[in-house]
Amino acid sequence: MRDWIKTSIDKIKKNWIPVAALIISIAGVIYQFNQSNRYSNNTNKILMNSAKLAEYDIDVMLYKIDQGGDDTLDYGQFRFQLDSLQQNFKTIEAVDPTSLNPKQSMNYQVYRQNLNAIIYKMTSYVNSLRANQTDTPKDTDKLHIDMGARQNFYKGAGDSLNILASDFQALKDKKSLYDNDYKNTLKKLEEQK
Repeated sequence: MRDWIKTSIDKIKKNWIPVAALIISIAGVIYQFNQSNRYSNNTNKILMNSAKLAEYDIDVMLYKIDQGGDDTLDYGQFRFQLDSLQQNFKTIEAVDPTSLNPKQSMNYQVYRQNLNAIIYKMTSYVNSLRANQTDTPKDTDKLHIDMGARQNFYKGAGDSLNILASDFQALKDKKSLYDNDYKNTLKKLEEQK
């Protein structure tokens, strides 16, 4: 009887060890898949939050332009928003695109490129308001806000806000930013040839 029990236990061990290993392996794959999805979903939320924060900074700059004039505005009042945009960029720079699925990785790259271009554009527009543009900007530099400068700033800020709103909506709807931003532009360029 003992031999029969021992033989039965050995057979069970022999047959169940591969099954247990398979179950553990499948559980590991499922866990990894869930972690990847969670990271992609969190990244999507980070990008959406980033777009909203960038919109806010640009809106504050527009408010300052609307409320100020040559006597009251200086570079330091805009540097805070420009620094905030840079911090925003550094936050999304920390995302690891290699941990994202291909669609989310492309969305990350397109959004990052768009935000970088917006920061460059807004910095350029703020610098163009400085009376003395040859020196390194100082917080005390007075800004020259005539009607032409305002219109130029409004145009650049409006374009930036449109890009951010479009990116936010595409991210919210889980659409491709590449299709949303670049495919349409490429199509228009092809039509102009």
